[in-house]
Amino acid sequence: MNYSKTASEILKHVKKDPFDDQPRQDYFELCRAWFAEWEAASRKKMFHQYQITGATNKVGKYTEFNHPAQLHNRKDFRPLLTTALQRAVENRDWAAAERLDSMLFKSLLFGAPHFFEDYLNAVEYGKPYDKRFYAPRQHYLHRYTQAYQEVLEGKLHFLSVSMPKRAGKSQMGINFVNMLSGRKPNHSTLMEGTGDDLVQSFYKGCLEYLDAESEYHFYDIFPNAKLVQTYADRKTFNLDKKSRFPTVMCRSIDARQVGLSEATNLLYLDDCVEGREEAKNRQRLDDKWEVISGDIIGRAIEGTPIVICGTRYSLYDPIGRLQETARKSGWKWKAIETPALDPVTDETNFEYMRDGKPVFTTAFFREQREILCAEQWESEFQQQPFEAKGLLFNKDELNYFFELPVGREPDTIFAACDTADKGADFTSMPIVAIYDQEAYLIDVVFDDAPPTVTKPECAKALRDNHVASAVFESNNAGSYFARDVEQLLKGMGYTCSIRTKRTISNKETRIEFASDNIIKKFYFRHPSTYKAGSQYDQFFKQLTTYVRQGKVPHDDAPDSLAMLENEIRMRIGSQIEVVNRTF
Repeated sequence: MNYSKTASEILKHVKKDPFDDQPRQDYFELCRAWFAEWEAASRKKMFHQYQITGATNKVGKYTEFNHPAQLHNRKDFRPLLTTALQRAVENRDWAAAERLDSMLFKSLLFGAPHFFEDYLNAVEYGKPYDKRFYAPRQHYLHRYTQAYQEVLEGKLHFLSVSMPKRAGKSQMGINFVNMLSGRKPNHSTLMEGTGDDLVQSFYKGCLEYLDAESEYHFYDIFPNAKLVQTYADRKTFNLDKKSRFPTVMCRSIDARQVGLSEATNLLYLDDCVEGREEAKNRQRLDDKWEVISGDIIGRAIEGTPIVICGTRYSLYDPIGRLQETARKSGWKWKAIETPALDPVTDETNFEYMRDGKPVFTTAFFREQREILCAEQWESEFQQQPFEAKGLLFNKDELNYFFELPVGREPDTIFAACDTADKGADFTSMPIVAIYDQEAYLIDVVFDDAPPTVTKPECAKALRDNHVASAVFESNNAGSYFARDVEQLLKGMGYTCSIRTKRTISNKETRIEFASDNIIKKFYFRHPSTYKAGSQYDQFFKQLTTYVRQGKVPHDDAPDSLAMLENEIRMRIGSQIEVVNRTF
């Protein structure tokens, strides 16, 4: 059968008279049969391919997400049903409305195993509108739903979600975990959060949808994913059959992980920071990240997606750390961080109707802004990490450039290099083009690799950027590093005046003293002009996350830039300007 041609012909009749039940039923049944035939053929072909090559790749040009039957159902058929249902209600034709409503539910059930938004609408279909989770909030949750769909389709390996509290981020997570569990009940999802109360709430939230006596339609969507085992003490449950690694396991981050947990469906992290007090304690954040990076992430079998939800409390919270890992590792990833009030319009992003009244209104959020301290408002509501002890180089206060000044050459091009003292330190060498008293940071070497790597990097950067002179910090092995770089330059046939300088001033004082000139007279490349995860990007992030007080793990970027600022200031300050006599 030519399904495509037949579907198009029937659709003409549906459009002509959407209240005629027979063409509508024929069209829907055709789509289901078309998709079922493709599914059966795909399974057979994939099994045959696996037997021969061990491959389980996509079969043909279609997947479950782009198959024409699904597209017909969601893009063509469902809008017609919705419009006809509205007309039937307006005309008070309750019999027609009931039939159309039943067909609309079937359409959602058809798409629900494959499309997260269909699942969200189908699983609570029939409940009173203001008692549903998704429908009243769909206008602002849709962009999150689309991101989750990208995870489902394998387009994203990592998704980061942040929004104000009580806006629906955890409930979205519960629904996504349940959908994945219904699709693949014999795979496992590991949920990790901070504290037993949160984990218990998530666990119970998942089970609420799986109660056979509830109003939810989970088993209409996934009839074969029956609940066969729950273990309240361990906060685990199994669908379809019992397994050593349960379908879903919910655990506290601080709980013992060894041999107990595995993630093959999803690794889901929810609210990994307890609150503001923990966010202020850098050591606790570092310790928590050590657990997450060193143990929990390793529970995800290769290829398993990771989703993290929570408040952006700190620059050093697990969300920020995972985003940085994603950048460095080249993951396919996305971060959605929506503020309570739009920073441009100062209007709410989250208003919806609840019990007949609007909630999360602009007035409500503005009132919260007046009540709360800036730190709490920025992090919990605006999703902007706000360091209590203050950033020294706030990115919003710095100057940026897209291109160097046109029509003139720089006065000189200068570099300063702070070599790595310890294994975890970075060799940091910012390079600036100087125009009068303004310095444009055109390039940087910023690498925690050993000297065998960073020495050639520095030599190449000095040559490629036509650096006239450079200063290297001579503390520890800096003098030897500078000597070797100079030798490499000679081998390249390039001459650069290199000298060494020993620093004896207090590092924090030096950075603080240089900060004013850096903020006022230094220009940085606009972020759109360099790649995320590049050395320039890493340098800039370390610079803009340096805080005035409190221990930071790395300060190589601000320290090298302070050394550079000091050298420029000394040179400009020592220049003698010749002027004509005025008498």
